[in-house]
Amino acid sequence: MSNQSIKPFKVEKGKKAFGYIEVIDNVAASYKMPVGVVNGSNDGPTIVVTGGLYPTEYYGIESASRLYQELDPMKLTGRFISIPVINMYGLQFRGPMKLISTGRNPVDMQNINNSFPGVENGTPSQVNAKRVYDILKKANYHIDFRGGDLNESHLQHTIYDRIGSELDDVAETMAKVAGYKYVLPGTPEIGHTSPTTMIYEAMKAGCASIITEAGLGYREQPLEMYIQAHIDATYNIMKHFGMLKGEPVKPKTQNYLDMEWIRVPSPGPGIWIAKADQGDVLKEGQIIGLIKGLDGSVLHEVKSPVAGVVHTMYPRRVVHINEGLFTLLRVDKKTGYV
Repeated sequence: MSNQSIKPFKVEKGKKAFGYIEVIDNVAASYKMPVGVVNGSNDGPTIVVTGGLYPTEYYGIESASRLYQELDPMKLTGRFISIPVINMYGLQFRGPMKLISTGRNPVDMQNINNSFPGVENGTPSQVNAKRVYDILKKANYHIDFRGGDLNESHLQHTIYDRIGSELDDVAETMAKVAGYKYVLPGTPEIGHTSPTTMIYEAMKAGCASIITEAGLGYREQPLEMYIQAHIDATYNIMKHFGMLKGEPVKPKTQNYLDMEWIRVPSPGPGIWIAKADQGDVLKEGQIIGLIKGLDGSVLHEVKSPVAGVVHTMYPRRVVHINEGLFTLLRVDKKTGYV
């Protein structure tokens, strides 16, 4: 790994640079965080994209890396900053992490996404969060790339937070302009948009922040269509704010998702056979899976408790009673963007 350091807001106009920011260096832990900067030839806003907050969500990492390579500073107004991997140890030591918890930092077993805005003299995860936060608080816009974790088949959608600030509407606009079919609102009472998460603390610091979810996490070799979904969403948002020329591409339809998570548990132990997957629109009572025995007999039918869409299918093979099989969401009203 290169030892070249970088100061993201010191890269010259019309230039691009890639390097590393020291996170922590002491007897207990020592590691750095990669950062790529494309500083446009014309002054303008700063947008940050992040990947690897959950380090085995590989789609975000690949998309953030590729955007740095693709962007031409001579065609850019403003500054683009890519942090392809926030949780570097989690990426590098993904083997043992797979057996523990993919969302945690193996250095201290803390969740970086519950460590914002960070602490300068804190644990490695708290310092890691502060390094990211120190960049976000100087930016105008932020997109966190997610892609479903190793145990998830995940719906493509955007997430925005409403914290009661003047940036709420900006974040909602970004979530729509990204161009996905579904938009999921969030509030501080919901786990993934609550205080101490990156998106909430970025919003509180004055940086409009959203999440793009695209990717089948269980596929460790990312599919191009989902990598491109993150990239296209970023270009749409940058075009909307005048950072790139052109008009955003709109989806054919776009709906909000209801914020109530509906868990579908296994009615009994056995071999799990999914009959529905992420993005499938379901009718109430529809058969969406089977629990079978090793003789091939059907032990249980799994039915959808509501009319809605599959947010997550959990592609495990053997399940115990009450183990999660799906997370569903109801489809809400049109967003009004298209």
